[in-house]
Amino acid sequence: MKSFCIGVLAGSLLSLFLPIVPPFFAVFLLLLVFFVVPASGRWFYLGMLAYLFSLSWQYQRYTAVQQQLLSSNSLLTGVVSGTPKHYAEYSQFQLRLDDGVAAGYLLALRLNHARQATTQHSHSAQNPPLILAGQRWQLSAQLRPVAGLANPGAFNREAQALLDGVIAQGSVIMQPAPELLQVNQSRRQLLIQRLEQQLAPFGTAAILRALTVGERNFSPQQWQGLQDSGLAHLLAISGLHIGLVFGWSLLLIRAIPWPLGWQNAGKLLQFGAAFSAALAYAWLAGFAIPTVRAVLALFLLALTLLLKRRLSYSHYWLLLCAVLLLVQPFYVLSKSFWLSVLAVAVIFLLLWRSPLQSRTWRQRLGLFFRFHLSLTLAMTLLGIIMFNGSATLALLSNLIFVPWTSLLALPLLLATLVLSLLGVPGVGYLWRLTDLAFQPLHWWLSISAQSNSWLAVPDWPLLLSLLMLMVLLLWLLGRQRWLSPLLAMLLVSLLLTLLRPASWQLHLIDVGQGLSVLLQKGERGLLYDAGPRYGEHSATAAAVLPYLRQRGIRQLDYLILSHDDSDHTGDWPLLQAQYPQLQLISNISHLQQARPCQALPVNYLGATMTMLQPAGPFSSKNDASCVLLLQVEGWKILLPGDISRQVEKQLLTQYPQLTAHVLVLAHHGSNSSSDFVFLHQLAPQLALNSASLYNRHQHPSAAVQLRLQLMGIPMLNTAQSGAISLQITDHTLDFQTYRAGRLPFWLQKPVGNAETLLTTR
Repeated sequence: MKSFCIGVLAGSLLSLFLPIVPPFFAVFLLLLVFFVVPASGRWFYLGMLAYLFSLSWQYQRYTAVQQQLLSSNSLLTGVVSGTPKHYAEYSQFQLRLDDGVAAGYLLALRLNHARQATTQHSHSAQNPPLILAGQRWQLSAQLRPVAGLANPGAFNREAQALLDGVIAQGSVIMQPAPELLQVNQSRRQLLIQRLEQQLAPFGTAAILRALTVGERNFSPQQWQGLQDSGLAHLLAISGLHIGLVFGWSLLLIRAIPWPLGWQNAGKLLQFGAAFSAALAYAWLAGFAIPTVRAVLALFLLALTLLLKRRLSYSHYWLLLCAVLLLVQPFYVLSKSFWLSVLAVAVIFLLLWRSPLQSRTWRQRLGLFFRFHLSLTLAMTLLGIIMFNGSATLALLSNLIFVPWTSLLALPLLLATLVLSLLGVPGVGYLWRLTDLAFQPLHWWLSISAQSNSWLAVPDWPLLLSLLMLMVLLLWLLGRQRWLSPLLAMLLVSLLLTLLRPASWQLHLIDVGQGLSVLLQKGERGLLYDAGPRYGEHSATAAAVLPYLRQRGIRQLDYLILSHDDSDHTGDWPLLQAQYPQLQLISNISHLQQARPCQALPVNYLGATMTMLQPAGPFSSKNDASCVLLLQVEGWKILLPGDISRQVEKQLLTQYPQLTAHVLVLAHHGSNSSSDFVFLHQLAPQLALNSASLYNRHQHPSAAVQLRLQLMGIPMLNTAQSGAISLQITDHTLDFQTYRAGRLPFWLQKPVGNAETLLTTR
C-alpha cells in the first residue's frame, strides 16, 4: 500500500512538468506496460497510473464541457452559490448550473447594475435586483474562459478555477432579461445576515466573521498585517480549525457518562458526534477547499481509529496524500494543499523524533517551544520556495497567537455562536467578551501592517531554502558528518549571492488593461504608472503592490503618472501610503502635490532619465502623456504613455536622433499609435505591450502587429506572457516572461509566449 501511495504522489509531481494532460488512450497504453514492470515496482507504477487516470478524466471532462458551453447560446439556469459581493456599480456572484451539459459546474458572473432588469419582481436601473445565495435564476451571459493576471507570487486564477469547478467567467446580459425562478435563500445566507447584525458593533468584526463563516472581507491594511505577521493561516478556516472543533467536541462528549454496556457503541457515537460538529463547521465556512480537505483527513483518521488499524506516521501521511489527490487531482495545483500536507509531515516528523510519552511538564514545555520553532522554520522554508519571501514576525506571532486562539479565543467564539443560534438570553455579553478576547490579535495585525517586516528574497529562494533545510536536518537528525560539507558549500554560495552587486531590472507588470512599469536596482525603484482602477477593482492593490513586495522594493523613490486616465493612475494613494517618502511626478493639473514631469531628475542611481516634451497643444489627455526615455547601462528604453501618431511625429521633429532599443507600445498597441515612420526611426530590438486577455478594444491591434512583423521587431504582450522582466547589463538584455515558466506546463498557455530571449549589442 505504501508503494501505491508513493506512486500517486510521484505521479502528481510528474504531472506538473508534462506539456499536456495525457488523454485516456495514452493512460491505457501505459497500463499495458504494467505487465512487464518488475513485481517489486508494480504497486508504485499502478499508483502513478491511478493519479494520471483521475487527472485525465477530470481535465478532459472539464475542457469538453467548457467548449460546449462557450459555443452554445442557450439560456443558463442555476442556483447562486457562496456569498455574492455587492458594490455600487455591479455585483459578483457564482452560479452553480443545474441544467444541461455543464450541470454541477460553476460560472463566475458579474451583474452590472446600471443595465439590468428582471421579468419577475421587476427592477429598474435605479433599483437593481439583489442577488442572494440560494436563489435560482435563468439568464444569458457573455462567457469566456477563466483568465487572470500572471505575476510572480500572485494568485493563479486559472488553477483556482479548476479547483473550484468554475467553468467560465463573464457578464450577465439583458437579452433576454434575467428571470428569477425561485427566491428561497440558503440557510447559510440567512445565518450570515443574522451574524452580520450581531457583529456590526465590534472592532474585531472582520476577524470574527472570518473564523465563523469563512468570509475574509479584510481591509487592505488588515491583509497587509496578516502577511507581515505570518498569521494569514490562522484566519482562514482550514485543518487547524476543523481539527480543533473535532478535538474540543470529542472532549466535551467524553465528559458525558455512558452506561456500562454502551462502551463500544458509545465510542462510535462519540466519534460520530465530534465528526458531525466538524462537518457543521465546514458547512458554515461554505465547504471551502481547505475545509473539505480537512474533513476528508479527519474522516480517514477517525476510520482508522475505529477499525483499530495502527498506522505509522509515514503510512498515514502517504495514505492521506494519495486519497486527497485521487479524489481531486487538481489539488496538485494548490499551494495551500502542499503547505497543509507538508505541515502535517513536519508535525509527524517531530512527533516521531520526540514522542510525548513519559515526560514531565517542563519537558513538555521545552518540547512545545522546540516543536513551534521547527514548524515555523519549516513553514518559512516553504514560504520562501512558494512565495519568494517570508514574514520575519512569524515566529513570535505564531508563538503567541496560535495557542491563544486555539485554546481560548476560538472555543469562546464558537460557543458564543452556538448559544446565539439557540437563542440563549444574555448572549450579547458573550459577544462582547469574545470581541475582547480577539482584541490583542486585532492590535497585533495593526502593528504588523506598519512594521514592513515582510522579507522578500526574489533572487535566491532555492539557495536559502536548501540552507534552511540543511539546518533543520542537522537539528532533527543530530550531528551528521556527511551533512557538514554540503552545509559549508551552501553557506559560501549564499554569501557570494548576498555580496553580488545589485543589477538593473525593468519589469512590465501584468495589470490587465492598463500600464505599470517598474525600474529596479536592488531594493530601490521607480514606477511609471500605477495600473488600472475600474469601479471596485484596483490593480494597484491586486497586482502592483504585491509585485513591489515580491521584488523586495523597500524604497520607491518616484511614481510617474503619465496622464489622467484611470487605467494609468489606478489607486496611486495606496502607493504613497506604503512608501511615505515617495515623490509624485505628473502633469495632471488637479494633483497639487505632484511635481511636473520636467522636474524629474536626470540622474537616478547611475541611470539617465530624459522627459521628452512634445510641443503641443494636445487634442486629448492621452497626447499630454509624460514621455520618458531611460538610458540604463547604455540601453535606451522608451515609455510613451498613450500618445497618438500626431505626437509621435512631433517627437521625431523635435528629437531627430531619437532611437530606442526597447519600446513599450503606446496606448496598449492601439492603431492610433505606433506609426510606421515612428517605428522605423526608433528601430527597437524589442516591443513590449501591456493589455488584458480578451479585452474589448482588441489591443494590440492587428495593424500594429503587422507593422512590427514587417519590420522584424519581436513583441511580448502581457496578455500572453504575463509579467515581463528585463535583466540589464552593459552588454546584454535578458528578457524573461512569467507565464511561460509557471507550473504546471499544461495549464492554459495562450499562443505567443516567449520563454527567454537574449539580446546583445
